[in-house]
Amino acid sequence: MASHAGLITVIKTVKGYITDKGGLTNNIDEARKIYCLEFGFRDAYEVAERLGYHDDELKHADYTYKTVEPSYDSRLAMIESYLEDMGYDYREACEESAYSFRIYHLERMENFRRYIETLKEKTINYYNSRSRASDQVMKDGVLKNLYRINHHHYEYGDYTLDTYYDDEEKIEKYTFHLSNPHVEKYFDVSSGERKSLNNWQSDGLVEYLKENIELPHLDDEFKIYDIRINDGKVEIYTNEYNYHFIEQLNDKIRNFLSQKEMHITRMFGSYIILRREQGELRAIKATPIPIKYCPLMIKLLKEVGGEVAEKLIASLENTDEEEQTKMMCALINEVVIKGGYFDTNRPLNSCEANVTFGASETMSSAFKSKMIDAAVIVSNNLGTIITTNDLGTQGAVKRMTGLFYTSPNETIVKTAEEEGIIPVFPYSAKIDQLKGVEEAIKRGYKRIAVSVAAGDNYLHKELKRLELENNVTIYKFGLCSTGITEETAKIMEEYADVVWSCASSQVRKHIDPASIFQVGVKIPVYVMTEKGYEIIKNHLSLMNDTEALDDIALVKGEEMPVALNNSKGLKLLKRKELHHCADCPHPCI
Repeated sequence: MASHAGLITVIKTVKGYITDKGGLTNNIDEARKIYCLEFGFRDAYEVAERLGYHDDELKHADYTYKTVEPSYDSRLAMIESYLEDMGYDYREACEESAYSFRIYHLERMENFRRYIETLKEKTINYYNSRSRASDQVMKDGVLKNLYRINHHHYEYGDYTLDTYYDDEEKIEKYTFHLSNPHVEKYFDVSSGERKSLNNWQSDGLVEYLKENIELPHLDDEFKIYDIRINDGKVEIYTNEYNYHFIEQLNDKIRNFLSQKEMHITRMFGSYIILRREQGELRAIKATPIPIKYCPLMIKLLKEVGGEVAEKLIASLENTDEEEQTKMMCALINEVVIKGGYFDTNRPLNSCEANVTFGASETMSSAFKSKMIDAAVIVSNNLGTIITTNDLGTQGAVKRMTGLFYTSPNETIVKTAEEEGIIPVFPYSAKIDQLKGVEEAIKRGYKRIAVSVAAGDNYLHKELKRLELENNVTIYKFGLCSTGITEETAKIMEEYADVVWSCASSQVRKHIDPASIFQVGVKIPVYVMTEKGYEIIKNHLSLMNDTEALDDIALVKGEEMPVALNNSKGLKLLKRKELHHCADCPHPCI
């Protein structure tokens, strides 16, 4: 009862306030006052009918309670909030608010209103006199300085919320962190084309929001002061926090980004941009193909590619880069897109192993053996995700050969959530594996597998730091290593647990001699640590049901053990026993 003591409300509808006799008025002072639990915990629609008011045109959502006098607990909380803004810690703020309530008789509403206005003025003066302005906002044509409240900063994956003061009131700032494709990392483009491609998704977003945002329903006091894009972030300033308004913003931004869908993927070492134009998703740009031959890609292309794949394979020996990029875009359009890889209605669970020894297959085996309780991977239209079982891990990636940028979609997010998959950035589909692991740790997962690709393999060092600082186990997989720098390869050598070689010359230079176990010869998978061996051994054991892996000596050099999988099962050799590979990717880059 204490939390409701002193709480007085009225019922507001879209047509006005309800009076004591069941009528309507536009004057809140003439509305029917409802004291604390007078009608119990009933919704506003039901109470309105009890008061004799009914309108067939109105829905439940058109009725709401509006507080006239806050409850005892609410008054204490308001006082505590201002005191904390002025530097009090929580305990001090609680003690001071209770003391003030007694000596100033704040149970009387007129006393409370005067006291809050005084506190508000003190807080504004506190920030104006002690702080440097950390932001600015245009209010009613006047540029106002904003002073940050340090402890009022909240992060929610895609967006952050901050509280400031200007010289009149609190200002709430919503910041949505847009995902930048950074095309210059993958494509040799002019400054103008770089700017155009990097800003393509966000162009027009501010205008779209201004035209489509609806103010909070039945809240006349809510104001939007500014909407802008600044340094790759959407910034919206309001006079108060409203949960439903934040939800609406997130949905509208995701809807806009979904309509301007864009992805960056990779095949045969070629990076490809996909973009939705006039409602159709298609490949619009590709880099020249650096790899002339890859046994895995040839195998997959022949399985699913048909005539387009045959033409692409034939073009690999062609030095005509324009023809190669044209054929690569055609392959993406005819095989990848039409094959449903970016279909947002696709299922996200699968027991099908697409390759014998892929990263997702290894993670799925680890789930089956309860070696891990979470995997941080990447999926089309979802970005970084956390999976918690083998079916979701395998189904979320399918035959994906590399994803470096993607766009959000509400439909696939809902499918993911129904399957127990956690999108870390459900509104932007951002790819950030470090943040993904941090989120998995926050959620209580202790045994986590994570994959990072291409240039992001430098993250292995930071992932190792997270592992040590949080006392968790992180199985670190390095993927899509074709074309990585020597510096990145050295980081992988020191910090990764398992590395897929792809067609990387740097992996063969630095990772190969430092590995302690190898799987396969054509496209070797290198094990770098004993922990990495445990998760690899688990996958091999489930595939072959063998105990031959238990007593292996994990060593570097010519005595290093190598596992080969053939029709007769698992075969173990030493590196010195291997013959030259005649079917390996080439050239390595």
